[in-house]
Amino acid sequence: MTDQPRTVLSEDPNAGLATPLMDLIAAGILAAVSLWLMVESLRLPMPGGIATAPGLLPFLTAASLMMMALVLGADALTRRRKGIAGLPVPDGFDLPPDFRRSMALGVILIVYVAALEFASIEIAFELFGLRFIIGAFETVTVIVLAAILRIYWQAPLWTCAAVSFGWIAFLSIVFRLVFHQQLP
Repeated sequence: MTDQPRTVLSEDPNAGLATPLMDLIAAGILAAVSLWLMVESLRLPMPGGIATAPGLLPFLTAASLMMMALVLGADALTRRRKGIAGLPVPDGFDLPPDFRRSMALGVILIVYVAALEFASIEIAFELFGLRFIIGAFETVTVIVLAAILRIYWQAPLWTCAAVSFGWIAFLSIVFRLVFHQQLP
């Protein structure tokens, strides 16, 4: 064995640390999720006492996540006060340029899941002797996929819509005719 220090590389060795504000946002989200999981695990019934409670492992896991979130938040606050590498942090938001796109994707996905839960659309028709049923999944997915393609691909809207429609139509036909399963 050599006495040379081992280096551990991340997915992108040149990425460096996230900005303090990004770490604070992540810490807040992780803390909220872990708090919610801790509360929900305590609400589970305890038939044989605390040692056999089904919520014990989720509670301990969430508590561990909460501690990691608090450390991440404290580190981010320290880095924010000191500045990165001794340099003062500029006033305002120190967010990366693609932050808005990432947040837009998160909002789109939340709206997508909600729309799938509450939308009730069903259109039946025949084409070339085959009966097709277009449901909420296909309709909502075409719209959401076109929006995501528009944000990230930045092609014209009609191109994004055509690719989205073609891909979802292809998947729908394959699932119905090959696997004999209707998409949800």
